[in-house]
Amino acid sequence: MADASDIDAAAVADSQVLGVIVIARNGDRVEYYQDPKTYEGGITETTALGEVESHQLGSVLRSEYLSPTSPSYIDGMRSDLVDNSEIKVRVKNGGEGTVIFDSAIALLQGLYPPNPNNKIVLANETVVTAPLGGYQYVPVETVEPSNDRSLESWTDCPAFHKHIREFYASDEFKEKEKDAQTFFKSVKDFVFGRPTTLENAWNLFDFMNSELLHNKTYAYRLPPTLIETARGLADFHENGVFSDKQSGGIGNIAGRTMLHTILRALERVAFNDDPLQFMLVETGYQPFISLFHELEIVKEHPELQAIPDYASAFAIELRRGSPPDVRDFLRFRFKNGTGGTFKTVYVYGKHADIPLTEFIYKSKGGVISSNKQWAEVCGRSSFQGSELGFIDQITDAATHQTFYTVAVAFLSFLGLFALRGVFVRVVKATGEKIKSLRGKKVRLEGEEVGYFF
Repeated sequence: MADASDIDAAAVADSQVLGVIVIARNGDRVEYYQDPKTYEGGITETTALGEVESHQLGSVLRSEYLSPTSPSYIDGMRSDLVDNSEIKVRVKNGGEGTVIFDSAIALLQGLYPPNPNNKIVLANETVVTAPLGGYQYVPVETVEPSNDRSLESWTDCPAFHKHIREFYASDEFKEKEKDAQTFFKSVKDFVFGRPTTLENAWNLFDFMNSELLHNKTYAYRLPPTLIETARGLADFHENGVFSDKQSGGIGNIAGRTMLHTILRALERVAFNDDPLQFMLVETGYQPFISLFHELEIVKEHPELQAIPDYASAFAIELRRGSPPDVRDFLRFRFKNGTGGTFKTVYVYGKHADIPLTEFIYKSKGGVISSNKQWAEVCGRSSFQGSELGFIDQITDAATHQTFYTVAVAFLSFLGLFALRGVFVRVVKATGEKIKSLRGKKVRLEGEEVGYFF
């Protein structure tokens, strides 16, 4: 009898790519300090190198998913001129400031480069081409932690801070710090007063790496073995902070809130009447580590228990199998930095593309889907902002529910001042409007309730 994974592999051998969700890390920047206990960030800014790295990633994604000759081509997606109904971009706008936003813009320039056909013919027959040779403008949604915790869930989270303290107090951490004492003594002359402790491992490495890239004098002085050791300690440190031994654990919170965005995007791509085919989430390195643990990718790929390089990308492809099995499957691919190519990785120990329904079933237990749930998981009494849901595209079901709730509330209020006949007519009109919304997306004023089914 054939193994189930063999059957699934055969079913998707000639699968059709319906859409893709890409999680991308920002490009190079100057030093970025993070408080070792709270992970509140300092000030940083993008470099020209970082812009180039992100632009290169955008070009790679274009070759992978927008080229008709590519085996991963997204079927039916326009590749010459951007159709903004087919693409959605969300950008973390918290720690690291504008760096992540800048990286997203550079990536989009590579994904949809200037095209001279991006033009308009006016009534007087004058042809006007967009600036910079036909620059293409893709809308970007910035996600601020003060309003939406889906892309930066680890700051201001007491339970996560407790997780960090427990990691620092663990025997594994203490043993690692003891073994690293020789390095900490050797590196003092190259970090200029920064605390040489394992708790500060991220900041030591980030400073050294930044100086090594941008400071010629520093690069000439720094012994190669020191940056290698600093990177290894930083990998150990960040992997310990942004992971958990259990799926659904607090250490994986960066990935658990990201899963909400992933599942919502997959829902939209899989829905035939929704034009969305490409979702880009530009973020920092933290969700990569957590997702790789939450989805059990590190069990098959232990080398991913580390900080991903600048301009890394994690792609989740929604594919439709060939007859007789025409189910929707997911394929996961990772590209570490600007070097190398995308490599397929496997989730939940399954050595094949995983059926979409199976992935939803296995992942939904760890998903954090609203600000209110985030506050509960973090042990906070409240959240200063909308607690009802993360601010992203809402589903049809949520649309109908929210619209109906608001309409009824409004009409009830109106009934205090209007005649019964007017009230009845408005209710009837509202019911017709709700009926006409089936199969569509709308955005309402005020708070939006988000659910994933």
